[in-house]
Amino acid sequence: MRLLATKQESQLLTHPDLDLRRYAGLWYEYARLPNDYQMDCTGEVTAEYTWHEGDTLSVHFSCSNSECQILEARGEVRPVQRDHGIDPAKLEIRFSSDWLSAPSSVWRDHWILYVDPDYLHAMIGTSDRRCLWMLGRSRTPDRLALQKMLRYAAQLGFCVNRVLRTGETG
Repeated sequence: MRLLATKQESQLLTHPDLDLRRYAGLWYEYARLPNDYQMDCTGEVTAEYTWHEGDTLSVHFSCSNSECQILEARGEVRPVQRDHGIDPAKLEIRFSSDWLSAPSSVWRDHWILYVDPDYLHAMIGTSDRRCLWMLGRSRTPDRLALQKMLRYAAQLGFCVNRVLRTGETG
């Protein structure tokens, strides 16, 4: 069974020639697959990435909960260190906040699967296809861009019929 999972993970394509400097900045979440560490996020979700020398990023994540409180977490993002060769789109992330994450020693996949040519829309996922986020630079989701990302995610093997639009619960 593990051989199949490894083969499936290895076939997940990441965005070619990703420029982390252009990727840095503020992103609004348009949609996501449900996940345990964002269960309290019921309103607007943002992630602001800051690029650092050595192709690492820091991230400031925020969302609002059902009581209109802002939940925030800070994290660090680095290139995956277990692969041979360098793929700037294969990243891993670790948050320091207890509400958003497992213990701060846990690194999770944060693979950038798609970015449009103008770096206005992006799709991030995990190699096991359990987590997926669709992002944009605009607070108001671009429906055409979101539909394109959903079609691509389905081609990559993500269960897109479970995707929640940001602000939905479940």
